[in-house]
Amino acid sequence: MDVHYEVNGLVSFRETREATSMPSPHSHNEIEILLIEQGGGTWSLGGKKVSFGPGRLIAFWALRPHHLIKSKPHTIKNVLTIPMAVFQEWELPEGLRQSLLSGNIIVEPDSKLYPADIQSFLHWHDDLRSSDPHRQKLALLEIRARLGRLALYFSPRVKPGLIRFNGPALEDQNNFRKVSLAVDYVAKHFSEPLTVVEIAKHMGLEGPAATKMFKKLCGFNLMQYIVQHRLLYAQNLLARSDMKVADVARASGYGSAINFHAAFKKVYGVSPHEYGKSVDYRKVPLEKKGGCSAVPHA
Repeated sequence: MDVHYEVNGLVSFRETREATSMPSPHSHNEIEILLIEQGGGTWSLGGKKVSFGPGRLIAFWALRPHHLIKSKPHTIKNVLTIPMAVFQEWELPEGLRQSLLSGNIIVEPDSKLYPADIQSFLHWHDDLRSSDPHRQKLALLEIRARLGRLALYFSPRVKPGLIRFNGPALEDQNNFRKVSLAVDYVAKHFSEPLTVVEIAKHMGLEGPAATKMFKKLCGFNLMQYIVQHRLLYAQNLLARSDMKVADVARASGYGSAINFHAAFKKVYGVSPHEYGKSVDYRKVPLEKKGGCSAVPHA
């Protein structure tokens, strides 16, 4: 399976789509929240087919490879992606957090919340595009609260299984939890020298087993993920600071500025210096598809 790894960051957009498909699976390390207004479609998520229609909030960890197989004509959807670092900081109830990080798809069971969710998305689209940090922060607080409300359905008082469906098999769920340990470890230690063996130990596995598991569930190997994480961090530093390229390389976990230059240019098509000086490229890190500028954490 050839999976394209994307970097979305904090993104919020509304999209109208005709009866089209996405030809190949992609993956990105954010929690994706989806709300379909009309139409619908069939997606492949981790190799399984699942169909979504309008009216209910949907959430899943987008590191699990996914792509749109077919959409209905005139489908309108609202999409929001929450970077894993922000999601982890929110410290949401463990039931919701563990279910998402186990590869499950979470669907809001109460259709009566749909009108309020549509209005919320419209506000979030506007607020996250705004240059006003106060509006951006309010949007993040509201999104955090909305996921917290979704987590209420994991209460012992509510019958289990209402909103988790088409998730991976139990074995893969346990493996996804181990993958989440790897992702968390990389996020905390990416600026240091890292080896697959070291990360695998944190996962409770041997190096080859960890690499095989990560590749199976995410579509690319663990070392590729480390590189992508480091380059994303470097991309943001170059776009939003005046740091020298050599300092950015060190801060991003590269002991050699030459290696950093080669890796960066291979992925982005320009050198780190050219990227940092380009006005157009400065818009990329958190503004893909109409996202927002630098957003303070709630």
